[in-house]
Parts: sequence; structure tokens; C-alpha cells
Amino acid sequence: ASLLLAVDNGIASFEGVAHARARGLTVLVTDHHLPQAGAQPPLPAASAIVNPNQPGCGFASKALAGVGVMFYVLLALRAGQRRRGRWPGDGGPPLQALLDLVALGTVADLVPLDANNRLLVAAGLRRMRAGQARPGVLALLRVAGREPAGANAEDLGFAVGPRINAAGRLEDISLGIETLLTDDPLQAAAFAQRLDTINRQRRTLQADMSEAALAQVALDDAHAHVCTVFDPGWHEGVVGLVASRLK
Repeated sequence: ASLLLAVDNGIASFEGVAHARARGLTVLVTDHHLPQAGAQPPLPAASAIVNPNQPGCGFASKALAGVGVMFYVLLALRAGQRRRGRWPGDGGPPLQALLDLVALGTVADLVPLDANNRLLVAAGLRRMRAGQARPGVLALLRVAGREPAGANAEDLGFAVGPRINAAGRLEDISLGIETLLTDDPLQAAAFAQRLDTINRQRRTLQADMSEAALAQVALDDAHAHVCTVFDPGWHEGVVGLVASRLK
């Protein structure tokens, strides 16, 4: 490897970037998170950083999700290659084919739907409704009981996203990644079915943990401003969801 490409992270990875550079790697950081406040130097010593929220960046859309930042990097790379005459015939890869993933990542990351993000999400939804999305995205919609022809942002946020995330919470996120990457509709359907099963398990586990946590809260009503609950048997992949419910 000669290039390390960070997606949706890296803006505060000072030691990691320095280590990679010391090993001779070119490091490109693409991120949307805020730089570390008060850090000196303010940014890691990457070969290049693409982040609309870094100091001095004039890009108007500050609410891009990590997937949106990466999409713009690909657009810029393709434009640069076209200027160099790299793709004189077809003009290069059809990046519009990635818009379903951009829409899914934007909605699932809960970033504000400003004007720019609305354009990206709307474009991705149009491809889904036309049946032009990745087989895995279409399969996840169907396994959730949502018709791709009527796909909307709510479907992405409450049907597709949670099923992908469930794999990372309870088992291995690679299953979610493979679901999005496969070009085989039959394989996508099998992956989506497995993700749906895992998500059902996640729901049951979350409900049981939430009930137990609420019971602990009910026993401790003397502390009006602070609430702490704990159980060593709670699953670490779901405890954050329970904490959000308690909050």
C-alpha cells in the first residue's frame, strides 16, 4: 500500500496520521467532523485534508456527511482526470450510480438536510424508485416491507439503516458492507434476510435491556439531576441505544 484514505474520520488522528506518514504512506483525510479544539498544530499532518468544517474551507455546505464528502472527492478526481485526457471516450466512471449509497449514508448519519444534502438524498431516492439502486439497498427495502418504487427518507432512516447497523452491534459489520457491495441480487437477498434476522434480535435485546434499565430508574428516584444504571450482562453493542431511550 502507498495511499491511506480515511473516510468519515481522521481530522483528529494526529498520532495515526504521523505514524502512517513516517511509514512512507501518502495520507488523504476526508472527514466532516469538527477539528479538535485548541490543538496545536490545529490539524494532523496529512498529505491532504478534505473537510468542509476545517478552518478556511469555503465550501458552503457544512452539513455534509462523511459519505457526501467522499462523493465530492470522487467527483473532483474524475474532473481532474478528464482534464488530463484520461477518459476521452465515455468521460470516466458513472458516479451517479453511487447516489443511492450517498442518500442512505446521509440520512442514516442524521446530518441536517440542508439544501445541498436534500439534493443528494433526492437524487439517490430517484434512483431507488427507478430500480437503479444497489441490489443490497433494494433487497433491504423489500425485506423491511418497503417498496423501492415508493422509497423515501424515512425508509432509509428507519428500515435500511438500522438493519445494516444491527450487524455491527451484534455480530460483524462486514455483513452489512457485503450487502451493499454485492452485484448479485440473489446474494443480496440472502444477506438482507440475515440482516433482518439480526435486527429482530437487536430489537428484542434492546426492549429487554430498556425494561430492566427503566426498572432501575424507578427504584432510584432520590437523585433528580443524575441517572446512572448498570448491568454487567447488558450487550455493549446495544447499550448506547438504551441510553438514548432513557435520555
